[in-house]
Amino acid sequence: MEAWGQQKSSKKRFFGRIKYMSYLTILVLVFSIITAGIGQIALKKGALVFSDLKFSSSAIFDMVFGLFQNKWLLVGTLLFIISFFSYIFVLSKIQLNFAYPVMVSLGIILVAVGSQIFLGEQLSLRNIVGIVLIIFGILLLIPKI
Repeated sequence: MEAWGQQKSSKKRFFGRIKYMSYLTILVLVFSIITAGIGQIALKKGALVFSDLKFSSSAIFDMVFGLFQNKWLLVGTLLFIISFFSYIFVLSKIQLNFAYPVMVSLGIILVAVGSQIFLGEQLSLRNIVGIVLIIFGILLLIPKI
């Protein structure tokens, strides 16, 4: 009987936890994270157009109609769709208890850094410490070889 993390074939393993995760799966996971992160930043840029709107049914209609006229909202939506389908591929290949925490935590880091660079948002010392803790948390998900 084969122990967890051991491989029978010559397929690549990723640190023993994910049985047969190929380099393609890793690349698609990273691609999914990047497209979702850039999509978040694009949606924020597009949403800034609506910053003066008050919450009402007409404001919601304006936002829905504005989606088709605002290039940033269109780009953000398209990137989320691409990220969704690439993430479905990833989920078909690796465990959810690895894929989801990595996706979310790396997404948080990407959005935090990207919003500082592209939107001029500030990262406090507390935010930076949080990012470092997230990185250590991701490393804890990956067991020793």
